[in-house]
Amino acid sequence: MKNNHHLLPPIRRILSVFLVLPIVYCRTGAQDLGYVRSLMDTLTSEVMCGRGCSGSGDLRAARFLASEFARLGMHPFNGEYCQPFSLQINTYQDSIHVAADSEWLDPGNDFVVLPYSPTAEGTYELTWFLSDSSGKPNPPEETGLTDLTGKVIITDLEEKEFCDSALQAAGIIFILPPERDVWWHVAQAGEVKDYFALRVRSGSIPEGTKTVTVSWRNQFYPDYKTQNVIGYLPGKARPGRFLVVTAHYDHLGAMGQVVFPGAHDNASGTSMMLDLARYFSTPEHRPDLSVAFMAFGAEEAGLLGSMHYIGHPLFPMDSISFLVNLDMVGSGSEGIMVVNGKVHSQEFSRLEELNRRHDYLVSVRSRGEAANSDHFPFHASGVPAFFIYTLGPECTEYHTIHDTPEKVPFTEYESFFKLLTGFIETFR
Repeated sequence: MKNNHHLLPPIRRILSVFLVLPIVYCRTGAQDLGYVRSLMDTLTSEVMCGRGCSGSGDLRAARFLASEFARLGMHPFNGEYCQPFSLQINTYQDSIHVAADSEWLDPGNDFVVLPYSPTAEGTYELTWFLSDSSGKPNPPEETGLTDLTGKVIITDLEEKEFCDSALQAAGIIFILPPERDVWWHVAQAGEVKDYFALRVRSGSIPEGTKTVTVSWRNQFYPDYKTQNVIGYLPGKARPGRFLVVTAHYDHLGAMGQVVFPGAHDNASGTSMMLDLARYFSTPEHRPDLSVAFMAFGAEEAGLLGSMHYIGHPLFPMDSISFLVNLDMVGSGSEGIMVVNGKVHSQEFSRLEELNRRHDYLVSVRSRGEAANSDHFPFHASGVPAFFIYTLGPECTEYHTIHDTPEKVPFTEYESFFKLLTGFIETFR
């Protein structure tokens, strides 16, 4: 079996790592990239287990963030930083093994188990179904895929081409296009289907392979307890009005023994949010309005943390003057993209003017609304909100095991930080 670079550590190792987590430090004044990198190293460390539901990594991350909120002097709402909620989630706690004929594949590099898969154990006959020879698979009576009981389909067609109702197979293997790396997600982990599915790298299972051997165990939680982490800094002039800075701290967690660190997505945004909190916590930088900082859980499962908050707000929603959501902010060589920039044109013009006046970033671009991060439940509820992410080719990993801190350069961090603090300070 191949070695894996990001493996879920045994509990004894977790405890030892916890004792030697990076010492987080900070200075007063402007941005502090050393503080940000220290935060990122902690959030992506083995003890956090990918900040997902496997191995309670989300809980460890939330406790760490709450301790930072307290250290920075943030006030909790209702006496607690953590806002609990629950979700349904399917997980894989133990080792995952897959072999093509007798060749073992490397989890995370060669394949992933799709998140709705049940427990699977055994060797299955493969039925090859390639698009260049077979066409589309529905309906099955027109394709020859009629007797699939106990077999596994292997195909280069897209997942959306298969309807559950047309399948009687034990499983499906989806071959990625040659240019695509293996990636994972947990947005479909709220249910368990009656067949398993794999996503595999092109070439990992050679054409003509006759069997696949699989072994893993799923654990479905119908009421998994997780949390948002929320605090605020009172404004010096209008404490009853709020600016809000948000970032999701969760990531994909672990798929069996393989951990997804989630550095760019979204330890980068969470770390920048804390750096903004550090900056605004000092008396000389305290804004006129109060600033709430919200680290959401379960974003990867479908924006569940922010949607829970909308249903259970900790202060009046109509007291929010503006919200800025940070998600994947580790690049910047090509500037930033502002989701909802075309919706809130006045605020976007203000951001553009600040950037132009100070020559911070090469580009400040805008687009319309999109339900692609935690700003959206607020936007849908009438709260003016931006979702900002950085642009540039330097951060290429997305939902892979290779999204690690050393691949996140924070190319234009100082300029982006100054632009954000200047924008927040324009609200009076």
